[in-house]
Amino acid sequence: MPVVNSLVPSRFLTLIAHLVIVITIFWSRENNVLACLPLTYTKEQYSSRDTDALPACIEIILFIAVFGLKKKPL
Repeated sequence: MPVVNSLVPSRFLTLIAHLVIVITIFWSRENNVLACLPLTYTKEQYSSRDTDALPACIEIILFIAVFGLKKKPL
């Protein structure tokens, strides 16, 4: 039974780590988009790459929501 008791703190720490990563990604989103563009780019290229990065951010948020709000068995 000690393994079961240690799973809850590790799950919590994993969730908190994911949340910190998501917040960091949102704060540095512009820098991440600029990093994948050439030195000279157009506004259309920027908006295209920015739109491409959005589903990845939403996927991470959904992961946190599913595992964070999941009902724990009694």
